[in-house]
Amino acid sequence: MTWRFIGANFDQMHMNTNLQWVDDHPDAEVVAVCDETPETSTGSLDAAVEDFDLDEDAVFDDLDECLETVEAEVLIGCPRNSLHADFVERVAPYGLHVAIEKPLSVTLDDADRMIDAMVDADGQLFINWPAAWDAERHTLRRLVADGVIGDVVEVQYYGGNAGAPPNDSWFYDPEDGGGSMLDYLGYGSTFSTWIRGGELPETVTAESYTPEDSPVDVQSATICRYERGLSTLQTTWRMLTNPWEIKPQPAKGYEIVGTGGAISNRGKEIHVTTEDEPEGYTVEADDLDPRWTDLAHYIVHCLEGDEEPEGPLDPEFCREAHRIVETARRSAEEGQRLDLIE
Repeated sequence: MTWRFIGANFDQMHMNTNLQWVDDHPDAEVVAVCDETPETSTGSLDAAVEDFDLDEDAVFDDLDECLETVEAEVLIGCPRNSLHADFVERVAPYGLHVAIEKPLSVTLDDADRMIDAMVDADGQLFINWPAAWDAERHTLRRLVADGVIGDVVEVQYYGGNAGAPPNDSWFYDPEDGGGSMLDYLGYGSTFSTWIRGGELPETVTAESYTPEDSPVDVQSATICRYERGLSTLQTTWRMLTNPWEIKPQPAKGYEIVGTGGAISNRGKEIHVTTEDEPEGYTVEADDLDPRWTDLAHYIVHCLEGDEEPEGPLDPEFCREAHRIVETARRSAEEGQRLDLIE
């Protein structure tokens, strides 16, 4: 069987990469694309049409017309952050499987709306985190699960880039869910929670920094208090270089401290120190199961095997991790430490 995918809305620049993954999969194809708001897109519908050699009757500017006209099994959506819940509620009745680009949502209420919308729908909901396809994240989780450093007592995360291109995009609109905190804190909260086996903090304290000439924050710091210690999750749009072009300093990544050692992962490098080997050693990233190749491989694997999404792809899991983001957002606004919001 060849799985038919539709790409709808190009607000998030990752859409073109997501569709390229579909085109590269031997059992999947892009059958249609739709962009209702090209004026806010940071991806490119025109590039997708050219790259996948789509006919004119496979290109739409009305999503309902697209879904009513084109036969497909999977819909990849990249609407603006603030529209994730509206998008899922709108498309759920069509019975397709739906993949939404990260972050899960702006607010916890929106996350619940998305999950509730799919309860009685015929399709599954997947959340695409680009970091889910990095072997390094899986290796960190495996090392922790294997007990290499004992019990985790601290995670330090530092993530971001040199801004959100282009400078006049919706990423700089607070009403659309812009800012470095929402752009990157979801990575830190989702993957640190995944690495910790689902453990969540008791309280959260956060600060964000918005310069006078910026409509949204360009930096945030979140302190998570767990039963056994503190973890810090930092985001920034102030890197000197974009990390996918030139490795910035300080480098993006994770530091994980356990009762018997520590793991450092900055970029592609993974370094482990333990009580038995205090000078440490380098670990090569694990070879991933083929389903973790990219979003298209993962969705096809789940659909062909009748499996539910797991970890960072699972909206229920993402919803739990998003409690950290929601609490951090409110903490920064209120200027006080808050219990983790339910």
